[in-house]
This record gives sequence, structure tokens and C-alpha cells, in this order.
Amino acid sequence: MQTAKRTRGRPKDDTKRTALLDAARSLFLARGTDVTIDEVAATAGVSKATLYANFADKDSLIAAVIRRESDNTITDEEYSRFTQSRISDVLFSFGVRFVSFINNRDILGWDRLIAVLETRHSELPKRFFDLGPGRGQRLLTALIARAINQGHLKAVDADYAADALTGLWLGFTTLEIKLGARPPLTDEEIKQRVERGISIFMAVYGAETENLTDQPP
Repeated sequence: MQTAKRTRGRPKDDTKRTALLDAARSLFLARGTDVTIDEVAATAGVSKATLYANFADKDSLIAAVIRRESDNTITDEEYSRFTQSRISDVLFSFGVRFVSFINNRDILGWDRLIAVLETRHSELPKRFFDLGPGRGQRLLTALIARAINQGHLKAVDADYAADALTGLWLGFTTLEIKLGARPPLTDEEIKQRVERGISIFMAVYGAETENLTDQPP
């Protein structure tokens, strides 16, 4: 992978940055990390100097692509707003976006990309996991920990509870989809799955005096 650190060119252009991220995402998922910086720039329709004005190297570009994928689940701004919302609303909103992301067939391309990175760059898979799924799980854990502190959930281990909830949302169906044994979930199936998971989760972890539909904001 390219390792030279460079920052040059004109001030950053959000439109061009988006074009670069779109091009990189498409190329990396289709062909893996053998894609060159020149190919990304050409596909995005920008100069290589513009690419380096936005990203120091190819590793930074891949990291930015993965972080943007993670934002499809929850952005930092949304997390801040979530902390002011009812736990039932928070979990449903987060869950629908989380399951939708995992349900996307593009996730297979990410699996292949991470597998390639693991064979060539042992430190990168963990870094990219932390930026992507790991970040989402950490934020979910923090939301659950906050709900525990506020008395909406029982005093349990937040990490374990978050793991249990994602397990309820994903289940065996995720493996079936990945292996092509069944089609991806529809939007309605995703909502039903998330609601069912939250119902089971609250039955186990909800505070005894907590009413899921009557929580104060």
C-alpha cells in the first residue's frame, strides 16, 4: 500500500471529496486494495493532486470510506441527539439503520476487502473494524449504559447487553443472506425484526418499573 504522507493542492472541495469517496468505495469493493490512487482519481474525475489534498495516502482513503459507511448507522451528531431521546425510540432508529447496513449485499464486498487486508497488513483490519462496525457497537453500548444509569434498564453489564441486542437483531438470518441461502430482508422485515428484538431485549433488561412506551424524553 502507498505509505507516503502528502498534503498539497488547493483547499478541499466537499463535492470532489464526495466524488473521491464514491469512486474509492466502488473500486475497492469490486477489486480490492490493488486499486491505485491514479485509478481512484480518474474514476472520480479529479486530479491526483486533489486526491492528496483530501487524503494523505491510500490507507487514509480506505479509512475514510469505511468511516462514512459507519455513519450510515449513526453519525456523531445523531448520537448526541439520541442521548436526549427515549430509549425505545433510540434503539428502534439505531436498529433499523444497523440491520439495513448489515443486510446490504455490499457487505460481502467489505468482508472480502477486510480478508485481503488481513493477509497483507495485519494491523489494518482491526483499525478498519474499529472505524466501522466496532464504532457502531461502541455507540450502542454507550446508549445502553446511559439508559442503565437513568434507570430505564436493569443494572447489567452494558457490553453484554449490547451484544445480546445485536444478536437478536441479526440472528442466523444474516448468515443465510451472506451465503445466498435467502434474499436480503425487505424494509418491512427489517422493521419487524428490530421491533421484535427490542421487545425481547426489554423483557429481559427493562427495569421493572419501566414502561417502554411511557418513558420521559
